[in-house]
Amino acid sequence: MPSEVVETALALASDAVCAEVVAEWSQRGIDSILLKGPTVAEWLYPDRSRGYVDIDLLVDPERVLDAAEVLGELGFAAFDGHVSLHAHPWVRTRDGAEIDLHVTLWGPRRPAGQVWSELRAMTVPRRIGAVSVPALDLPARALHVVLHAAQHVELGKPREDLRRALELVPFEVWQAAAALADRLWALPAMAEGLALEPAGQALARRLRLVRAAAFAERFGAPHAIGLARLIETPGWRNRLSLLGRGLIRALARTLGAIGRSAELRRR
Repeated sequence: MPSEVVETALALASDAVCAEVVAEWSQRGIDSILLKGPTVAEWLYPDRSRGYVDIDLLVDPERVLDAAEVLGELGFAAFDGHVSLHAHPWVRTRDGAEIDLHVTLWGPRRPAGQVWSELRAMTVPRRIGAVSVPALDLPARALHVVLHAAQHVELGKPREDLRRALELVPFEVWQAAAALADRLWALPAMAEGLALEPAGQALARRLRLVRAAAFAERFGAPHAIGLARLIETPGWRNRLSLLGRGLIRALARTLGAIGRSAELRRR
């Protein structure tokens, strides 16, 4: 049997499992976001099939235990021996179905709840069977492809996904992806992923925020990102507002440090 036929059959089976899980979660009031799978396959591989055997689903961190309980009721079990801070695979023995249950993404340094809130606002509806699933929109999807490649440097598929995204995604979408990475505190990871490919390196040089993050990581200059953020902000009023917020945060940190020092001296 041709490999493309097998890949298509596996993808359709995975889609059916995705619809089953999302529908059951929805009945329990558990929201989810489709991260990869059919969205990446149709977007980056319109010319041929891109097989996938698992579905990556992000859930609200406050409901992750409820989501895991539902997976258990559907016959899934957590995969033994896998330890990760951002996701865990669940496998169903009877049909080999696999769901990667995400509480956050690899790469962001912000808490999982804030990552969820940011990504929840950057979704588009995606129909899978009879179920409508929120899926990452184009800027968020582009960022996720870069982060996934940085996470799995040794794997072929994430690198091929990255190469194709670099060919297809327009610059203004990459700018939106970089802005999202800034809000997620994921700019260093985005810089790391783009550096894997020559086209990504060229793109990173054009993305001021990403370039500043790479500089900050390399030379220990965290203020480089703030300066780039200031330059990227349109309008002098918005820039003054950004500066004001930065000064307030700096003052709060200073006062906090003074208070902790005074408390230690009293002890």
